[in-house]
Formats: sequence, C-alpha cells, structure tokens
Amino acid sequence: MGYFSNCRPDQRFSVQRRSFGQDGISPAFALVDWDQRRTIRVVAVSREARTDENGFLDDRDDDFYFDALARHIDHLPPDVIQINVGPDSELLSTSCDPDLDSTEIANYRPHSVWPPWLPTVHRPQLTELDRLGLQTDLVTYRVGSETRMVCFKYYCTGKNHAVIWHEANCLAKIPKHPNIVPFDSLVVDSVEGGEALVVGFTNKFIPGGTVLENVSRVFKLKYLKQLIEAVDFLSLRRGIVHGDIVPWNLLIDEETDNIVLFDFNFGAKLGWEGDPSSRSAFNYEESRNDVKLTVFTMYEIITRDLHFREELYPHEIAIADVMDLEEGEEWSKHEDVRLDAPVAEYRAVLNEWLVRREKTDKEITHYTQAPEYIDWPDAPPLREIDFYGMIVRMQSVPRQTLVRKGEKFLQWQRPGSHQLPLPAGKRLLATGEVVDDEDAA
Repeated sequence: MGYFSNCRPDQRFSVQRRSFGQDGISPAFALVDWDQRRTIRVVAVSREARTDENGFLDDRDDDFYFDALARHIDHLPPDVIQINVGPDSELLSTSCDPDLDSTEIANYRPHSVWPPWLPTVHRPQLTELDRLGLQTDLVTYRVGSETRMVCFKYYCTGKNHAVIWHEANCLAKIPKHPNIVPFDSLVVDSVEGGEALVVGFTNKFIPGGTVLENVSRVFKLKYLKQLIEAVDFLSLRRGIVHGDIVPWNLLIDEETDNIVLFDFNFGAKLGWEGDPSSRSAFNYEESRNDVKLTVFTMYEIITRDLHFREELYPHEIAIADVMDLEEGEEWSKHEDVRLDAPVAEYRAVLNEWLVRREKTDKEITHYTQAPEYIDWPDAPPLREIDFYGMIVRMQSVPRQTLVRKGEKFLQWQRPGSHQLPLPAGKRLLATGEVVDDEDAA
C-alpha cells in the first residue's frame, strides 16, 4: 500500500542495534519494519562472527539482513520477535520469546507541556487511508459533519521526540501562507485513561502528488517565483529555514494552482545552534541553506539530473556548480519536462534573486534579526520513568521491561501493506487496530 508497496528493503527497514545470537557467535541485527511498525531480530545462524576492538566485525553488510527480512516479513505471524536465517537467507526457525524482544516504546511528552492553544485530535479517531513514508500516513477524521483528510506525522520510537516538538511548534506558528502547508492538529493518545500524550501531529493533505512524482505536469515559471517568495517569507521575515527543499517536498495545489512547500523535519531557526536536549533538532546548518537548495531544485526539475544530491552531501555542493556555466552553455532541459517559458527565463529569475539575497543574507544572520521572527521554547524534559528502581528521563523504554513489570503502553503494530486493502466493512485505525466500518453498514 502506498510507499511500502514499491520501496527497497533499505527504505523499508532500518537498523536499531547490532548484537549476537543466543549462541554468542552468530551476528544479529534488530531491524525496525516501518511498514508493520514492528521490530524483529534477524540472526545469521552458523556463521562465525569475527570481532574487532569495538566488538563487531561481520563480513555481511546491512543489505544481507534487510534482504533476508524482506524475503520473510510478509509471511511471519504478528507475534514473531526473532527469525534465524541461513547463509542464503533461508528461514531456519522463528521465536516469540519476549526475552528476545528488541522493541523500544517511546517516552512521549504529556499534552500538558504543549501550547494549550493548539487543537488536538485523538489517535483512535484517525482512519488510515495510505502510507506515505516512514512514520507518515494519510488519514481522515471527522469534525462535526466534516471529514478532514490530513497527513499524520508521528514517532513510535524515541529518536524523533525533539524533532516532532520543534516541527509541530514551528508549523503552528507560521502564519497562513498560500505556499506553505498549514498545521492542523496535535495527535494525542493515552494508556487506559491515563494522561494525554502527544504522539505526533497532522497537517493539511494536498492531493496530486509531489513535483517529482507528477512528471507530466507543466512546471510554470510562476511556481518558481512563488517558491522564492515563500523562502524569503520564511527566512527574511520569520527567521525560519526549511532545510530540505527538494522536488519531492513540493506540491502543486490544483485548486489554487500554487506551489506548496511541506515537510519541515530538517527545519531550523536561522543561525540557531540547536535544542540543548538534541543538537540535531532544528539546528541551523549553512550547507542546507534554502537559497542554495532552491537553485539545485530548479536545476533538477528542469534537467532531471539528480546526481549532485545522490552522490554528494549538502556541504559538498555549491551554487556555482550549476549556475556558473561557460558562456553560451545552458541547462539541458529533459525531453519529458514541460515548462511554460524558456529555460533562460527561469535562470534569469534565479540570478536576480541571488543578487538580492547576497545583500540581505549579510544583514539577517540570526532568526532574532528577522522583523517578525517566530520563536517557541526548547523541548521540555522527558517524563521521569521508574527504570528498575532508578528514576530517569529516557527517550524510550524496552518493551520487554514494560511487559515484565506488567505496565501498559501505546500499541503501534499494524497489518502489513500486503494485507491491504481490508475486506469490505472493515477499516484500519491509526492505532493499528482493525475495526468494523460503521459507515459501510
């Protein structure tokens, strides 16, 4: 279904940790399957694991474990925690032993520490329609007689806790703008009537596919001008950097015929060093400045040449790589690309903008220098947790620990894409639960 129906194994799975099997010899990888939202240990049985000074030296790369899990994941019962595979990734055995469980349960911040003016929706009210990517789903929910279709961004491990805090606060504070996707609601959930916890947020869904996906659509010159205006609005007036302007983070709103920028998880406050609790959250990196990324995005849209970003890191590319060409040399428009003006006009708009930004970027180097800058608090401390008698603030807790202690926790596991669509009369909630569809009755 959606993203996971066609993605590569290394896009569907990620490594949580490396270890050894129960024999102390066979290498094991704990892998997160973002489609089913479950963690499974993959043990390469009957292979001697050599160790280096850090403890690990396996001659199989990550792809072996990704491919092995991809081969078997859609045939495993939902309670399987570990699979043991042979040299050719054949399935030897499985285990449901909870002591082998590597799943981490996120420590969510309570709703009480979030701005009280933000609207909320309860996760069990959300119905999943599609899977758009890692921890991003297309869902619907009702507000009175209205049914809203929105994107749900969430985290079910502890790693994104600071990013979610900053991205949600940032989007909620950006004034309504025709070229920036608007914030919708915080998503809350609770364990058996306990305090409300924030597990993610929603923003408006704009149909039609991204600029990268919808290759038959004309990319108009006015879209470039709108994108430039949006970037200037964010950085020069509000002190915000998007940080990830790429063709796949741009939409065309067919109702308004406007370009729309979305996905602020690489966002930053201009010139800010980052959240003290997580320096990678909303910290500004000059190499990811929006002016440079906009130039490369236009180059990629027109030429379909993605090699710069596929082969190089952001700090390894410069505007001059695509703008400072030899006299008479032009961007080579891909034969399938449709524009409503000559390539030279797109280049001229960019050149004029670069001249203007060269001046203003020297005047505004920190978000607090922007005339109408937006700001919000650092991420509050995580909740204190009793971890074997120690009161600590952890990003996540091992599920096996909670099971042993008899404590309840938020569930996320869901049916895999291969089981979808559901039979008539059923619907899938954002919790992963399958329920009767009352509307179908």
